[in-house]
Amino acid sequence: MPQLASRKPPQLLPPFWPLEDQHGVDHVQLEGLPPANAERTMPLLMDIAALSEALRSLQTADGTSVFEQGAAVLSAEAADALSELAELVDDDSAALIGKRADALASRADAEAITRQIAEEGSAPPLEVVCGPLCTWRAKTRSPLHSFIAASHNEQAQGRLDAIDRALDGAMAELRDVLEAPKLYSKCAMAMHATDMIVSAGEAAAHPKHFAYFLPQDEGVDDLPLERQRTLYLHNVHLARFEKITAPLAEGLLNGPMRAAEVPIEATLAPWIRGHDHGHNLAVKGTEAAHDGLCETLGKEPFYMLGEAFANAYGFLMTVSRAWRGISGATRLEMCTTHIAELLHYMRRGPQHHSDPGSAYLELSFLSSEGFVEIDGSGRVHWDEDGLYRGMVALARALTRSIVAPTEEREAILFVDRYAWPADLPAGETPSAPAGETLRAMREELANVPTSIAFYRTSDVAAPESIAVAV
Repeated sequence: MPQLASRKPPQLLPPFWPLEDQHGVDHVQLEGLPPANAERTMPLLMDIAALSEALRSLQTADGTSVFEQGAAVLSAEAADALSELAELVDDDSAALIGKRADALASRADAEAITRQIAEEGSAPPLEVVCGPLCTWRAKTRSPLHSFIAASHNEQAQGRLDAIDRALDGAMAELRDVLEAPKLYSKCAMAMHATDMIVSAGEAAAHPKHFAYFLPQDEGVDDLPLERQRTLYLHNVHLARFEKITAPLAEGLLNGPMRAAEVPIEATLAPWIRGHDHGHNLAVKGTEAAHDGLCETLGKEPFYMLGEAFANAYGFLMTVSRAWRGISGATRLEMCTTHIAELLHYMRRGPQHHSDPGSAYLELSFLSSEGFVEIDGSGRVHWDEDGLYRGMVALARALTRSIVAPTEEREAILFVDRYAWPADLPAGETPSAPAGETLRAMREELANVPTSIAFYRTSDVAAPESIAVAV
């Protein structure tokens, strides 16, 4: 029997977006350059990106190569280019890039190199990831080949560092507001603020990420939190807000401030850092009870609730006096940013994934409990005080039912009441008010993109945004 005929058919990647939805892609020009020797390093980065696209195209859903000889040649070429790149950059960047080259060329064990990079926790001027990366759990559990090059953003890093120095003050206010004296932060994961220069492979697939958790997203998920870090792509985050969040908010929100009026440089840094810290909060003495809910509820609902309490805790930290003194943002500006971002996440399909599922749960809670009003057309009417009080109420409810549960039944009832109905047939929208908002997004705002793509060629105009069925 011929070798090809005896092979098991490769498992192809399922579509990330629901087939019944309509989605569109907008385009953003990347203008950032490497921090040094741009005229020589930029062509190398583009070569590595092209090789990475080819490497990713040879992989099936579980990461298996369909053409091992071809993949070996491409990996060697990319490793050589990385080694050449390392000779043109600063010492800290060169050390990281050299390790990536060794792993890609199989000169060293890839997992050991990944762990070593995590242990060092460096934040070099030129950050490079080149190897296996898992972008979306709902799409594939296996890391697939990716390439990201990003330059350190000193200004954004300064904001994040200042926010971190004020974490104790924000936590003290959070404990007072929630009347939860045993609430504490298990650790503060490091965050490296960068601007993406180029991406390829799975990292360039839709929809785009603006943050990666390393080395967990590289397939190494057994390291303690204090030895992990977040790679934050600042310019991608800004572009998402401008191209997706603000237009959705313009069509669906009726409140005291428009999302387009928000100073996003001031609000998005505390927003992402608050969410990042929120994931790592717990109540002393109840950690085991919280972890036990994973088996009770199932992994996806459990992860969805984790995103919800990270959002709730994070929001309350962003509006604390401690953090607003650092960011310079007003409470109204942070409220506007938060409710606008809820719409962005919910648009991705709450029936499928934890991030949009948590956004639906939050909006469902806020409307069901009377903190915001959703009319028959799905428009959300809100004000600053109502949204703030609603987020306090949500954080208290999540703390009582999920973070520090006294009985499992409370968590089950909370999910049943506010989350996306588990038994809803595919393609249908809940009759609840938050469901009307989602319907309006899909049917009336189909012209708003759901993802962004990047290009670098300055003399080629970006294509028009077009909504297409997946």
